[in-house]
Amino acid sequence: MEPVLKRRKARKGTQSCWECKRRKTRCTFVSPRESVCDGCKSRQTKCIGQDFYEEDINTSAWADVRSIPLVLCSASRETPLSRSIRGGGEDARSLPPLDAWPSPEDLEIIMDMPTSASVLFHGLICMPYSDLIGKGVVARSRQNLLQKYPPDAHPVEVARRLLLLGTFLQGATKESIKRLNTKPHLLVETANRLVTSNDDLVSSLEGIECLMMEAMFYNNAGNLRRAWITHRRAVAIAQIIGLHRGSSPTRTKAIDIGVQDRISPEHMWCRLVMTDRYLSLMLGLPQASTENPFCSPEALASCTPLERMERLESTAGGRILQRANPRDLAETLEVDKLLQDAASLMPPQWWLIPQISDLVGDGEKALVETLRLMSHFMHYYLLAQLHLPYLLNPSWHQKYDYSRITAVNASREILLRFVAFGGSEASAYCRGIDFLAFIASTVLALAHIDARRRRRAGAAYVLDFLAHQRQGDRGLLERTLSCMENIARGGDDALAGSLSDVLRELLAVEAGTSKGAMYLANVASLETAELELSGLDESNLLKIHIPYFGTVTIEKEHSANADWQEVPTESGDAGRMLVPALTIEVDDWALQGVDMALLDNLMWGLAESEELGDQGLAGSLATTP
Repeated sequence: MEPVLKRRKARKGTQSCWECKRRKTRCTFVSPRESVCDGCKSRQTKCIGQDFYEEDINTSAWADVRSIPLVLCSASRETPLSRSIRGGGEDARSLPPLDAWPSPEDLEIIMDMPTSASVLFHGLICMPYSDLIGKGVVARSRQNLLQKYPPDAHPVEVARRLLLLGTFLQGATKESIKRLNTKPHLLVETANRLVTSNDDLVSSLEGIECLMMEAMFYNNAGNLRRAWITHRRAVAIAQIIGLHRGSSPTRTKAIDIGVQDRISPEHMWCRLVMTDRYLSLMLGLPQASTENPFCSPEALASCTPLERMERLESTAGGRILQRANPRDLAETLEVDKLLQDAASLMPPQWWLIPQISDLVGDGEKALVETLRLMSHFMHYYLLAQLHLPYLLNPSWHQKYDYSRITAVNASREILLRFVAFGGSEASAYCRGIDFLAFIASTVLALAHIDARRRRRAGAAYVLDFLAHQRQGDRGLLERTLSCMENIARGGDDALAGSLSDVLRELLAVEAGTSKGAMYLANVASLETAELELSGLDESNLLKIHIPYFGTVTIEKEHSANADWQEVPTESGDAGRMLVPALTIEVDDWALQGVDMALLDNLMWGLAESEELGDQGLAGSLATTP
């Protein structure tokens, strides 16, 4: 156990740790929740604030890595959020080190929590479903979870227990967490700081499993960028030990030979690729691997229908990421057919919205229904992503009609499930679904705005049918906003609050256009990493600063002739589409780049019309990159 560091009086305003001060570098944090700065994390050194004496700091690695279980938090710098969670007026950095494992009192509370054990398996199943379902693994998971690791446990096994417990508690209600001294994010931070940040320790099946759990924790918390970075490390280590080559299980590096009872190397690689493609699609980043060995006829032959569907849809996601030219409609329709084939593997009633009450509990039914719902979200998200570039294409050509209808319907299906899922306790652990709802809401609202503009042009349009669905869709969008507002009011969920701000303004624009309002839009170039919102003032002027993109100005006019009007930009360039109020009142990490990935996808479909000289929505909105 480490000695308690002696406090010193630091100069007012001092924020850098000793290591960054010594190197004369800026002390930055990857997110507000982090307690270890970026520099110390990359150097694998202890991050100690200058309010402790430097001579007490041992900057070398822990002499005995097996002492990791005894340390939860030392004098590492903590964020205000971490200190506020602990409560009390005493500075958390002055507290002595805590035992990593929950106290007997906390264990009793955890045992009775109404949290589904299925959260332990979401996105982490590295074995055939047939080996998991019907074998009692799910029912035993909570009991196994609460068994303390032995004193001589390997550090990776200790990290695994901490990550499992952190993931499980992530699905608990805020009321339950308040009763505990053990906090989920501190468990994960401890595992990261002492084990998973060390490549040598995690270069095994068990180590990769730990990185996958850590990435899923960040995904569920809504920190997609951190999830992508962590998961990409898992993919890299998996490639180093040969998982991508289909190595024999007996030749795969493992700490404990018994790990093969829960991890199949082939299924682990498949799961790694699936998750990587999901996160890459969400963030608009390149995928780690373009190969699909898990979709060969031989590999699919032994899979259950759900596994075959997941693998085919992962292949479809990879092809969407590889799609360099959105104008290749033939390629789009090929991927669409692949998604149709994948969906047909499951029976029709499987596609109905699940009973949300079935998602809670430790039984296998909760796991099966959770997998079902998440598969629904992923399927409709892939459909929306695939056809999104064609939604707002100004061309009136009928060849885009199928894509427009599919994008709208897929977005509606996502929101129907979100409003059912978002109002239940089962949604507590998965903030990543909020991003899907954000994308679907934006697509559905913009579809109505564009359809209304085209109707005013006096020509028939494939989305004219939306006029009869406007009330229902508007209600769906308002319910989505209400769900996010409820989440934001229930605690310190900055993500839900940020998304609520975005959707609220977007709905205001949609409501205005339904009454004949017109908006003047302008985007001026701006090189800044800050993102701010000046707010709607009395003159109805809205300014949004998007990092590395520009300043968006939206001004409401009072004309019933059109929804949008062309306005000159600073450089005189025009023709790119503006998504109104897409990133409102959030910092650069709040939307994680999901907003810009969505914007890029929408812009793809407009590029073709600009070159062809088509007039429409693209010609009526001006931006300066």
